[in-house]
Formats: sequence, C-alpha cells, structure tokens
Amino acid sequence: MKSVSTALVGFGKAGEWLHAPFIDTLPEFQFTHILERSGDKATALYPDVQQVRDLNLIITNPSVELIVIATPNNTHATIAEQALRHGKHIVVDKPFTVTATEARHIQSVSRETGKQVFIYQNRRWDGDFLTVKRILNTGILGDVFYIESRFDRYRPEPRTTYWKESDAQGNGLWYDLGPHLMDQAFSLFGKPVKTTADIKVQRAGAIGIDYFDVLFQYPSLEYRIHASMMERDTPRWLIKGIKGTYRKYGTDPQEALLSTGVKPEGADWGKEKEEAYGTIEFTDGTVVSYPTEQGDYRNFYLSVYDSIRLNKPFPVILESGVELVEWLDRKAKDLPL
Repeated sequence: MKSVSTALVGFGKAGEWLHAPFIDTLPEFQFTHILERSGDKATALYPDVQQVRDLNLIITNPSVELIVIATPNNTHATIAEQALRHGKHIVVDKPFTVTATEARHIQSVSRETGKQVFIYQNRRWDGDFLTVKRILNTGILGDVFYIESRFDRYRPEPRTTYWKESDAQGNGLWYDLGPHLMDQAFSLFGKPVKTTADIKVQRAGAIGIDYFDVLFQYPSLEYRIHASMMERDTPRWLIKGIKGTYRKYGTDPQEALLSTGVKPEGADWGKEKEEAYGTIEFTDGTVVSYPTEQGDYRNFYLSVYDSIRLNKPFPVILESGVELVEWLDRKAKDLPL
C-alpha cells in the first residue's frame, strides 16, 4: 500500500528525538517536510526532507496527508484545528491540548472533517509498562493491592528560562509527565472511584509545577503516580500483591538511545539489558529477576498507518485523551479531580 505523506511541525527535542526518526525509518511513511522556525539542524540531519519556516506551506500542501505536531503545549490546539480543517490527519504530542475546552473543540473538528487525531501516548509501548501488563495478566503476584508508578529526577536547580519549567499555562511536570502516568493507569483500570492529589512547586526558585503525588483509589487497589525533581534512586515501578512484590528501577531505554542519534531499526530495538530487569520478591523471601518486555515506539506509528490505510481502531481512543485533558485542566485550576 501507498506510504503516508508526512510533515513534522516542530524540531525541538520531541520532534528531533521522538518523531523524526520513526517517520524517517519506517517505510510506511514518506517524510516530506519539517517546520523548523530557526536554525538548520533539521536540514543537516534530514537533507532529503524539505525544511520550511512557514506553517502554511505545510498546511496548504495537498500532497501532505499527516501532520505531526511537536510544538510547545499551548500551541497544539491552534495548529491541530488548522491542520484538520485543511484535510490532514494529525499526530499530536502530549498533552493533547492544554484545556478541556480546547480538547472538546478539536474532537468536534475531527468529527466534522472526518480526519483522525492520534495522541502521542508513546509510553504505552514502554517495555516496563508492557511488563506490568504481563504481570497483571499472569497473576504471578496474586491479587495486586498497590501500584506505584514514578518518574523522578534529581535536578535541584530550576531552569526558569526553559519553557517546560515555566509557569505558563500547560507547562510544568503535571502537564509533562502527568499525561503519561495517568494514561497508563487509566488504560489498565479505567477511572478511579476516588482521587487525592498534591501538586505544587517544590524547589526554591522554581516557578512551574515540579512535584506531584496523586493517589487513585479503585475498588480493590490503590494506584499512585508520582514525579519530582528532587528525588533519585527510586523505583520506576513498585507493585505489591499477596504473593510478592515487583520492583523495577530505570526507564525504558528507547528515549536515551534516540537522544544520541541511534535509529529505531532492527529486531533488537527496544530490548533492555538483563542487568536492568526488575525483580520479584516472593513472600517466602525468594528474589528472582523478572525479564522486561521489549518496548517499541515504532508500534505507535505502525498503528497510525494501520488506522489511516486499513481503517483499524487506534489504541489511544480520542475520547479517553479528551477525558485525560479534563483531569489535567481541573487540577491546574485547583478543582477536585
């Protein structure tokens, strides 16, 4: 089948690391344009892809079928609407939009135009998350009563000039990592029956949200999501069941590889080294290494292709993405979740 003609809007870290390598290496896509507002890094890395400065040159180009939006969060909704109304499918980096009103509006424009919105929840294809799903499905821990999912960093000095750490609407850890951790929780168990949250500025001199601790209560378990810029050496996952406890340190290796220019190619892409595997400690004291599933962000883009060309359902349902933004938005406005 014909490849999908694809343009990338934005060439910051997300565009350069998390989108361009997949559009470029997967034969299902034809990489046609990159919008880079300043600099010529895109041209240096992708000399065969046309670099442009003007969004309209992409939006109005009839040959472009798919536009990938990897720009600052508060620009997503505007660019998304323009692209949809010009007959383009879109991939939108998370957070999908900044406000619930924007999310509902883009959903209605998608319905009106018949063009699809693919929300970039790539961490559904993290090896550690796929391993958590396997643990839950196999029942190796017995009945699970507690899950903790953390993304901690140790960066005590705030970077107030960096847009992600600013106090502008839609920035900060809550909008950066909250969408990933919430999406994983909700995709596993749906919406909780009760939620308590502590979301704040923690570091001296910081201006954007740099800490959150949110507890989702379900009928038979508690699920905590947590992120901080003042912690390190904490487990990425902690899962407690009546038969044992799973602990996993370190994050999926794909983003680190992509940041160094490694292309997402080959059968071993996304495989984690054995020394990074998590462990299960059973109630009798036995501790065993538990292999990590192979992660693969390529499967996000292959699902996009299958949805456009074969009309297959996309794993990240737009309605669930809209609901997630509503959760982000409510807490950003200090309303109960």
